[in-house]
Amino acid sequence: MMLKFSILVVCLLVANLCHEVQGQGNFKKRVREELKNQKARIDRLESAVFGAGGATVTMKIENSLVPESRQYNVSVPAGNTVFQMMVAATMQFSDFTFRDTYYPSLASHFIDSINGLAGSTADKTFWRFEDGNGAAFDRGVDLINVYNGDVIVFRFTSWATPATEHP
Repeated sequence: MMLKFSILVVCLLVANLCHEVQGQGNFKKRVREELKNQKARIDRLESAVFGAGGATVTMKIENSLVPESRQYNVSVPAGNTVFQMMVAATMQFSDFTFRDTYYPSLASHFIDSINGLAGSTADKTFWRFEDGNGAAFDRGVDLINVYNGDVIVFRFTSWATPATEHP
């Protein structure tokens, strides 16, 4: 999302710049100066829209049914949602994938599968979404923001057995 926003802003600013400096002397020098100014404007806009500073968030993928886990340290702007963090992880790690379904009535995505492992109604399995202390979130992945040092756990589990808190 941030990359698309940045590209759009750059395209609009370059088009505006070319229009402004067309026909003026010292074209190359003026373009360089103006691009430098526009870069500073983009940085300020991104900070205002996406939050200042970056965050490294630990995302753990755990399987309660078969002892297996994977951990990713994902870099995102502070304040991004967990869903945005997951999208960023697909770009930062070639071995991380996920599928989701968006539910407008909940204003959030439901995580259908992670790294090819999908929940199943027949098997009574799903991806539980927790904080670093093992407590399940009461909102969807689009409604939780992450900050530097956060730990987010996706635990594959079954609703056929009682949920237990994990340390």
